[in-house]
Amino acid sequence: MKNFFTYTAVLILLSSCSDVIELDLNNTDSKLVIDAVMERNGELGVTFTRIQLTRSAGFYDEELVFVNDATITITDANGNLTPIPFRADGVYDSNFPFITINDPTENSYTLTVNDNGDLYTATENLELTVPFTEVEQQTISGFGDDITEITAFFTDPEGFGNYYLFEYTDIDNEEVDTRDDEFSDGNRTQTTFFIEEAVPGTVATIRIKGIDQRCFSFYETLLQQAGEGDGGPFATQPAVVRGNIINTTDSARFPFGYFRISEVFEVDYTIE
Repeated sequence: MKNFFTYTAVLILLSSCSDVIELDLNNTDSKLVIDAVMERNGELGVTFTRIQLTRSAGFYDEELVFVNDATITITDANGNLTPIPFRADGVYDSNFPFITINDPTENSYTLTVNDNGDLYTATENLELTVPFTEVEQQTISGFGDDITEITAFFTDPEGFGNYYLFEYTDIDNEEVDTRDDEFSDGNRTQTTFFIEEAVPGTVATIRIKGIDQRCFSFYETLLQQAGEGDGGPFATQPAVVRGNIINTTDSARFPFGYFRISEVFEVDYTIE
């Protein structure tokens, strides 16, 4: 009986220690987050522009803070200015059917964001890429559940300095990867995605996008920091990832995010 009362007392003590404690973290001032892309469809020649604006939030804040009252423009190399209209939930978008690839000097575009008097700008060039040539599928077994391996092939153009951003999307999955041509210059190469619990008949879209070296480094850093369980509890803490957008009004209030301009090719693949 004495042991019973001791056990009961321990349970009461443990249950009384279940209160949630929030640490008083040193949060920095909120910053503007700019996710800006111009993507030219390599087959159709139409360019779609999409910018999403949010604000960074504290560690315990769970809801996104959308910025819906900014003024956004895109200016081409000839000085033609195009306003980008607001849609919803911090998203501003528009089509650019006039973008060309004939003259490299005309492929420069400047993004300008006016957020309550702070001006943010970035200038980028259109980065070309190549289409996929084929897609293959394999099943990897022996590690518990089967994993579907989807591999898309392409031919890297001769000459070092090609960088790629890949996206895989289906109704249940979304994956991103990057690659350079350090070990594949001028050769047939590939990108591979590993899909758990792939459903036969599901249509997946795989995209290849041209990016430059700075953009490649930006996404590589983001992907490394987003990796699960990398390095354990003693790993190097994530650092602030600076993009290519600057605050011309107050350099100390730099934004997060990136502005890129990519040629894009995509292929739809039905999982077997």
